[in-house]
Amino acid sequence: MSTMNRTLTGCAFLFLIVSSLAFSLLLPLSASAQDDALRWIGGEIGKARPSLNYQFLGYSTEEVASQGKDFKLNEHRLFTLVPFLQSSQRDASAYLNLRAQDVGTAAIMPDTGESFPDELWNIRLGGQYRQRFENGWIGGVALGFGSASDKPFASWDEILLDVNLFARVPDGGRNAWLLFLNYSKTREFLPNVPLPGVGYWYEPNDQARLVVGIPFAFLNLRPVKEVSLSFSYFIVRSVRARVTYSPLKSLNLYGNFEWRNESYYRAERQDDKDRLFYYEKQVSAGIQVSLNRQVSLDFSGGYAFDRFYFEGRDYEDRDQNRVSIGNGPFVALRAGVRF
Repeated sequence: MSTMNRTLTGCAFLFLIVSSLAFSLLLPLSASAQDDALRWIGGEIGKARPSLNYQFLGYSTEEVASQGKDFKLNEHRLFTLVPFLQSSQRDASAYLNLRAQDVGTAAIMPDTGESFPDELWNIRLGGQYRQRFENGWIGGVALGFGSASDKPFASWDEILLDVNLFARVPDGGRNAWLLFLNYSKTREFLPNVPLPGVGYWYEPNDQARLVVGIPFAFLNLRPVKEVSLSFSYFIVRSVRARVTYSPLKSLNLYGNFEWRNESYYRAERQDDKDRLFYYEKQVSAGIQVSLNRQVSLDFSGGYAFDRFYFEGRDYEDRDQNRVSIGNGPFVALRAGVRF
């Protein structure tokens, strides 16, 4: 078999190993945590550093449509990465990804008449392992275990499991083919179905990086020294775009747009396959300050709109048990430490 045929055969096999890792591993995370995950896919072996990121989002009190009830939401996010094996050929790390919504409302789930949950939790613990092989390929696995619910770990039905296989096949310079296989219970589409994916990492220089594939895309550009542009997309309804101006090395000013979604399993839901979904869009502007090489602070404010919860199996059920929340401002504060 020719070298070309062997390469194509290898790529076809690895197609069964790649793109959905980025989808499930990066999608639920904050921007900083997404950067950590992207470094795991494309970064050097043995160069990971321990990190801790906390973010608080406080939304204005708004009215629930058709109910005349107020709705107050505060959200807390925590992500930490702890490397415990670092060498030139392999590395491993453990992570904690936590999101908590603190809700204050007298609103009800309109179809069932139940009270809207006071708290919603998404707690994930996991580990990641990567290894460089003699032919230069890099393979890895990421496992996650947790619960997303108003009563996390209440029963097996609220338990989450994520399994991701990953391979990076060098293609000259910094470029590489990326291949994934993902299983996730909380994917926005086709949950509980193992999905393959493939992508290509194109990085011609320090000013440009394009990672595109199925079902995701990333773009990072620095057209001039002080300005950077970034864009990410995950199928089906997850988009993030940012422009950053850096007048100083330790100071970033940015504008941001994000369309995001989350999902939870209510412990008292009537159908075990139903999830409580939350969708929203945000526009915001902020300032990030690096106090030193390890510590950074980020403050932003913006406007959240097209906000709603619903309970069902997928987006087609978005009119079931729907709780629509008025548009309004929010503030966010993030603190990050990289050791």
